[in-house]
Amino acid sequence: MLLHDHLDDAVADVFPDLPALAESSRRRGLAIRRRRQALATVGATAAAAVLAVGVYTLAPGGGDPARDVATDAPVSVDAGSLSGQTAPITGRSAAVALASAVDEVADGSFSGFQGAAQEHEAFAALRFLPESGSGPAGVVMVNVQPLGMAGEAPYTCAEQGASLTDCRAWELANGDTVRTYRDEDTEMGEGSERVAVEVISPDRRLRLVVGAMNTNPYAEGAMRAVPVLTTDQLVEIATQPWWSRTELPTEFVAAGRQLEDYTSASADES
Repeated sequence: MLLHDHLDDAVADVFPDLPALAESSRRRGLAIRRRRQALATVGATAAAAVLAVGVYTLAPGGGDPARDVATDAPVSVDAGSLSGQTAPITGRSAAVALASAVDEVADGSFSGFQGAAQEHEAFAALRFLPESGSGPAGVVMVNVQPLGMAGEAPYTCAEQGASLTDCRAWELANGDTVRTYRDEDTEMGEGSERVAVEVISPDRRLRLVVGAMNTNPYAEGAMRAVPVLTTDQLVEIATQPWWSRTELPTEFVAAGRQLEDYTSASADES
């Protein structure tokens, strides 16, 4: 008997569970699609104070500076020295401001810029690949919100959810409250995690949340050992005095115009 015949006999009574295979494939496809929809929006709720990665798709920027921006191509943005002048915040300027602040505290490269400025609120996200360590780029996000999103003072760790660990809160000399924590976020796979820092500023009527992850939606489950920025680095980013819900330094606004056009030159980049 030929080998082919032996194999036919061996599997003659074996039938695939097609419904189970189809369901497994569907779940896998949906997970990949969710991760590969636009990088992230940065969201937070007053109740949980959690920096949430969503599946919110940003539209191409085009020529309208008020519209959202998304680019997957590696981008180098140099805003230069700040003059002290400000201009209305845009999605692009929020993304540039975030990249500039990250660049001050860590060495690495940027891609996947996204941003959106809405009424009294702004969002930005990008992928940051540190020069040191191994693994994929990690998502870094910022959300600038009205003060009311922080809930009622005093701003402590008492109301934080059970999924958050290492929560600390303290008050700065200027009256701002800084709150730091970390949590596991399995949306991008088992083992994904995020560190986050909040600055709650009554004087600026502002709640700002900055976070960093150890992976990104394009990484197909690959993880770094730790998020791409430390809590101390995020504190330095979040406590920059120029953060505002409505305005940013003019240099960030001008540099943001470089992010007008949508590209996806590195859609498979990790």
